[in-house]
Amino acid sequence: MKSKSFIPILLLASFVVAATACNKFVVENVNYSQQIESVLVPDENGDVHDIRHGITFNIEPFRTQEFGEEDKTTQIQEVRLIRNAEGYYFITASQFKNVYVMEPGKSELKLKNKIKVSEERLTAPALNLRDATVQLVKTDTNEILTLNENGLQENKEENQS
Repeated sequence: MKSKSFIPILLLASFVVAATACNKFVVENVNYSQQIESVLVPDENGDVHDIRHGITFNIEPFRTQEFGEEDKTTQIQEVRLIRNAEGYYFITASQFKNVYVMEPGKSELKLKNKIKVSEERLTAPALNLRDATVQLVKTDTNEILTLNENGLQENKEENQS
């Protein structure tokens, strides 16, 4: 009897040790950044597909955030998307006032931060990755805003003057 009860305990103990060893395997210093922005055109359902970086999502929740529930007429022609080294997605579009910082999850993008970048609506935004930070370029005015997942940062050029 003692030997029969010993085998299940031994199997359970070896399973726990194996499961614990698997959970401790970590690869550190991963850089998730996309060096070049993706410019995505929504389809008739509002879905954007970035085949190069392997992400698909619907832009309608962003449209609702920017223009409200009642405005169903404003169309988003192009979506600007870039990912920083920490893995956050930065998303904006023409006519937006904000850049959305989204944290990837299991089949979801969760809002990390909503960064107001303009009192007026953006007319020609572009996103760049420079020195591990995201830059929003307002191409109509050549203004450059430096962003990270926590918000607007002071521009380095202004500090050196």
